[in-house]
Amino acid sequence: MSGRHARPGAWDDGRRDGLWDQGALDSLLVLVAESLGYSCRRVPGDVMLLEGANRLHVSMRNLRQLARLVPRDDWPALVSDHVTTIVTAVEEPLDLSDFDLAQHLLRTRIYPAEADNGVLAARPFAPGLIEVVVVDTPTTVRTVTTDEMHGWPVSGDALFMLGRSNVRGDGPLQVDEDELRSVRVSVLHGWTFYAATHLAWLEEYLPIGPYGALVVAPNRSQIVAHPLRPAGGCPRARYRAAVNAARELQAHARRAYEDGPGSLSPHLYWWRMGELTLLDLRYQGDAVVLPEEFTSVLTKLAAEP
Repeated sequence: MSGRHARPGAWDDGRRDGLWDQGALDSLLVLVAESLGYSCRRVPGDVMLLEGANRLHVSMRNLRQLARLVPRDDWPALVSDHVTTIVTAVEEPLDLSDFDLAQHLLRTRIYPAEADNGVLAARPFAPGLIEVVVVDTPTTVRTVTTDEMHGWPVSGDALFMLGRSNVRGDGPLQVDEDELRSVRVSVLHGWTFYAATHLAWLEEYLPIGPYGALVVAPNRSQIVAHPLRPAGGCPRARYRAAVNAARELQAHARRAYEDGPGSLSPHLYWWRMGELTLLDLRYQGDAVVLPEEFTSVLTKLAAEP
């Protein structure tokens, strides 16, 4: 039966459940924060600001995404662990003055661009995304500041190369072949915060030709890619297949971004020779309107013998 014929009030009940979930998580966070000596207040960006010995920001979007993965009975433990980890990372900072020891803990992690507060050791990665140097310990991952970076004998591009090298040294992602409706895709994933960093060497995972690939990185643990290669059928059918792939990957990115955890980007990207270009899909009625440069490449792809 169509959703339009659901029983009266069903949508309202779902909305009330969602509000109850949010209220329950907010209350749990306040209790944990107060037990650690912090007061709480909401600030823009779906963030809870904790004020006490330090000022800390807790993403409520990410906390809700984590909460969806466990039974409600486990929420108190989840919130306690989440907040305590954040507080401990700030109140008991690592001594990073000895670079010979610190360098083995360094990684580069991809964050949404809005996470850049002006003091992070960060650089642009793709439209809407930044690459940040972090310290990875058994209990937490914390960002590195520019002041800390400048105190080391290695900085700039060399530091980011070291962080990427350590991510690669942790091992490859798992690659599975799957379908988004009728679109064949490769899913790169793993239990890691650093999956999106692997976009820097995507060509080592997949056979990507001169036309590149459509990719999405909706959250910290997943990349979905569709290499653009000549396929069977007439030029028009090939072109339509590529447009359909763009549409399906964009839709998947939006869904997976909302689901999280660790949301990164709801956008579709075009990967070519290690560079990521944002593909802004627009619609005129039911028709997809693609950027001109991308349309030109698809036309060449469709015309290949």
